[in-house]
Amino acid sequence: MQYRQLYKTDISLSALGLGCMRLPQAGGKIDRPLALKMMRTAVERGVNYFDSGYFYHDGESETVIGEALKEIGRGKVYAATKMPCSHVENKGDLSRILDDQLKKLGVDTIDFYLLHALTTGVWEKMRRLDVIGFLDDEIKKGKIRYTGFSHHDNTENFLQIIDDYSKWTVAQTILNYLDDQYQAGLRGVDGAGEKNVGTIVMEPLKGGHLSADVPENVKNMFELYEPGVSMAEWAFRWVYGAPHVKCILSGMSDMEQLTENLDIFDRFDEQGRAGLSEGEQRLFADAKLAFLQQQGVGCTACRYCMPCPENVDIPGVFGNYNLVKLFGNTGSAKMRYARLIYTETSADKCVGCGRCEDLCPRKLPIMKLLNEAHAAMV
Repeated sequence: MQYRQLYKTDISLSALGLGCMRLPQAGGKIDRPLALKMMRTAVERGVNYFDSGYFYHDGESETVIGEALKEIGRGKVYAATKMPCSHVENKGDLSRILDDQLKKLGVDTIDFYLLHALTTGVWEKMRRLDVIGFLDDEIKKGKIRYTGFSHHDNTENFLQIIDDYSKWTVAQTILNYLDDQYQAGLRGVDGAGEKNVGTIVMEPLKGGHLSADVPENVKNMFELYEPGVSMAEWAFRWVYGAPHVKCILSGMSDMEQLTENLDIFDRFDEQGRAGLSEGEQRLFADAKLAFLQQQGVGCTACRYCMPCPENVDIPGVFGNYNLVKLFGNTGSAKMRYARLIYTETSADKCVGCGRCEDLCPRKLPIMKLLNEAHAAMV
């Protein structure tokens, strides 16, 4: 397992991290024996970063991680969880929720404490509640070692949040070879790295779609370039080669997925991978183009249409609509669009001013497509 040192710390994180939002289940609850076995196996194979959140498995995820930390040994794993910003109504909630999470985890100090799912509006609310003062205080008290945030907005918002607090250590964002310009995108990841904030990647397989649902013509492109490599390995290879990425999360639901992913990362180490070759870069660009040609909307996320006067996230809406067109209206597609509805940046906020269509270099009928997209995703 390769380890990547975080800026401003003496901590090195495993390139593969265990995302604990999709732990194995039995009877609607976490299958504790299997989950603990998977966690032990992950650590034995070199994984040292477990990522959880207040909402994961209805709060059960943090408790199971606490059990794993006690069994495996606190010093072998860096644990991360997240403040549920949407549940914070007043400043007192901040300390109360953190203390509850520490209790469930069975620790006095959390290694990485992230603010969950920041957007422009959520970050403004948290700033009003003096979350920066709260983080500073809890670091001084020894309850938090390092801070970070997970993000679900555009690149500009991501970079503004980076600038607003000097003690961020990590930022978590969606990144894969189709979503290289989605939300924070590669530009945000690079900008964070320039400010010595390391990126923790979520959805490297786009919710499993880049492993299980790749169109045949795209599969053939990869197979011709290098036979015998799985679609999951190709997707991980792209993220593994991105600069400033410190840890790649994968939500693994069974032992087979865990073993496959561990084997992939072992091969990366054996190959001495430090980045993508020129041939691989061209391959991924061609694969993305082939995906785009099968989409419902020919949006390239150039962002010439932005900002929208009504704050509609036009590239975000179309990116999600294309996800539906490619893979069906899956749970991940609905969850992504629900975030846009929650942040009031969804397609139904369009008032038909037409500004975006005047600016679009591809001359897409954006207003019509926004209506189609919203109808398909609600």
